[in-house]
Amino acid sequence: MPVFFVLCTLVVISTLCKGHFQPCRVFPTDLFVEVGSSVWFVCSCDSVRNGKFSWTLNRKSVDEKLSKRINSTHSMLSLTNLIHSNATVECHNPETKQILAGTIVRTYSKPQNISCYLHYENPTDDGVPQLFTCTWEHQTHNSKTINYTVNIESADVFSCISSVKSCTVNVFSHLSLSRNIAVTVKAETASWTSRSDSYEVNPFSILKMNQPVVTTSAFSDHLLVSWNNVLDSFDFSCQVKYNKTFSPTVESSKIINCWSCFNATIEDVESCTFYNISVRCAVTEPTWSDWSPEETVLTKVKQRHAELLSWRKVSELENYKRIVHVMWTLSQQGIPLKCMDTVKFDIQQTAYGENTAEGNSTACLSSPCDIEVDEHAHQIHLRAVQDENVIVQDSIYVPAVSESLPRVTDIQTSSDKGVILVSWTAPKEPVRSYMIDWTHNGNQYEWAESKNTNATLLDLQDRKQYNITVTPLLLDGRTGRSTQALQICSGFGAPGRITVSDVEPYDTSAFVSWDTKPEDVCSDAVVKYTVFYRNQSTKTLQNVTVDGEKLYVSLKDLTPATQYSVYVEGAAESGQTRSEESFFTTKRFDPRLLTRAIVCGIIILILLLSFGLFCVIMWKKVKEKPVPDPAVSSVAEWLLQSNQKGNYHFQQFFVPFESYCDKIHIQEFLSTLTPSGNIDPQMNQGQESLKTSISLMPDVLGEKPVALTETQHLPFHEDSTSLLSSESCSVNPYRCQTTTDTLVPRKAIQCKHESNQQHERFSPKSVYVSLHLFEQTGLLESGKDNFE
Repeated sequence: MPVFFVLCTLVVISTLCKGHFQPCRVFPTDLFVEVGSSVWFVCSCDSVRNGKFSWTLNRKSVDEKLSKRINSTHSMLSLTNLIHSNATVECHNPETKQILAGTIVRTYSKPQNISCYLHYENPTDDGVPQLFTCTWEHQTHNSKTINYTVNIESADVFSCISSVKSCTVNVFSHLSLSRNIAVTVKAETASWTSRSDSYEVNPFSILKMNQPVVTTSAFSDHLLVSWNNVLDSFDFSCQVKYNKTFSPTVESSKIINCWSCFNATIEDVESCTFYNISVRCAVTEPTWSDWSPEETVLTKVKQRHAELLSWRKVSELENYKRIVHVMWTLSQQGIPLKCMDTVKFDIQQTAYGENTAEGNSTACLSSPCDIEVDEHAHQIHLRAVQDENVIVQDSIYVPAVSESLPRVTDIQTSSDKGVILVSWTAPKEPVRSYMIDWTHNGNQYEWAESKNTNATLLDLQDRKQYNITVTPLLLDGRTGRSTQALQICSGFGAPGRITVSDVEPYDTSAFVSWDTKPEDVCSDAVVKYTVFYRNQSTKTLQNVTVDGEKLYVSLKDLTPATQYSVYVEGAAESGQTRSEESFFTTKRFDPRLLTRAIVCGIIILILLLSFGLFCVIMWKKVKEKPVPDPAVSSVAEWLLQSNQKGNYHFQQFFVPFESYCDKIHIQEFLSTLTPSGNIDPQMNQGQESLKTSISLMPDVLGEKPVALTETQHLPFHEDSTSLLSSESCSVNPYRCQTTTDTLVPRKAIQCKHESNQQHERFSPKSVYVSLHLFEQTGLLESGKDNFE
């Protein structure tokens, strides 16, 4: 209503000043109101004479029922329960839709949801709390600074000033625990002021205790949680919260409630498990103290849940001693326990069949542990001790060196995706179960027991080569002999490192070779290689693929005098790997052409030299014709043509391309008698042997053969012949020969080179003819001896 009277007063004043023209306007302007309040607006405009106005709120039309006409130039708008943080109010001319005037109204809220509590200044303090803290909520929609004043009324009235939505004040001398506390919060800016509703509370209901100081003790079957005495004079309740520190699944914390208690027992815990424990307390339930800092504790082994699985690896006998590598795991429901440091282990060895009290004892802190035994059979007893109590125990058998025991055969292994499958053939003897152990480095062993003749090895390290051994466990507690399988990889990784080793560029091709070095024994084999090469000028990428067994390739159709980059990528079933990028530049011309030209030139030169040598040899053979040797020649009779009928003859020697003077002329002997007229028997024998050695020559010149007539010959001596004079044969002195002068006189044949001279025919003629020019056969030697 006050706002309405103010508006009416403004309208009256505007009416009294009617004689003066006023611009259109909406008032009040820049209004701040509390959220949910009602507000009136007046639009005054002298340009409107009919009193018709329309209103909008944030550009949306307002119902006409909310507006009221005051006179012809004034209109009033009434808005109730205004909740907009910022609202724009405008009046319009309904005929022209023109905005005549407008204003902005903003809202504010009062502080609410006040919450206060009493607490201590120091964590170790007790008694009456010294500090009083209140918090509240306040919705603000502007950036103006808001100052808060908290008015507190108890034994005294005091206040707390803050610029944030919380305030803490020391009330040690102003607070009475026997009276309720009344609180109000005032929010104030330069434009508006707002007060909260009064908040009244009992001091004990808002008393916040300090955090409890917690200690936890672990026992074999439970945890004991204790905390300090918080308030002796007040009743209070406490809560114990606990949960696993490491859990594969998200588990909600468990709560234990107790009333006026200082300790609690937690029994439902697992062996060798880490737990987080925290405690809080309160005088009244709504005002809990803060949770104490989490304390982490490791539980001990529960005897009823513990399982001990032991195994051993025995070395070869050396100096009558063997090393037994004893290994074990302490587990709960098949899960290895992590509190091995809270348990002590004792190993006792005895000869097989003896009482355990008679054996040697060895203390071991953790697995594995090595002990010495001789070549005989032994029993190894392992005990787990906690708090001087034996939790669980187990025993294993070590066979004698010469003991005959069964073993498994035909071990088969296979791997797939980090899992190894093992199978074997059972021995003929009955067995209780089988022990399988495996290692990838010979130091860290894992083992498992199987009732079947197969096993699956899980949780293996990737790309490691494993040694797997299977040992049968007999029904009488002994163990059989161990059988080791072939080494197998748990998985195969990408191929090894590929290195481009050589690039031989030519003009339009290049020969590329590379090497592949496996990174480890479990590197997968390369199935194929892909060689990628890129023209650095055109940036065109090309590739060629070869089989995994080839380590080279020839790149073709390259551009001469151009730089290329090349790298090799190897692909296997398990992955891929690639080499580093290499660069090469093709030649402008093929360098192999020069090599080929040099080779061809050398071959041609050798051929020419060979041909020239051949020509020289043939020329010498032609120029230096063989000269007959009279010592290996025979004497025969050559008959005239008139006496050739019915007789054989020696054909005249024919030498191609020889001149007439080079022909051989045969002269016959006139007499075969010696000067004394007697026949020499040795001479006859030599002549007969020479006659038989004469070969008939074919008729080369086309003449009919004539008979060879036998004549008597004079004894033949080396001095019975004489060379023709140089005047008789100018070409070859051995071509024309004659008998001695004591024989029948003959007419010398003159060898001349005139082309028109008529060749003279003599009858009869004789000449020495060599049957074997260069071979000194036995026949010729015998003939020569006969002549002598």
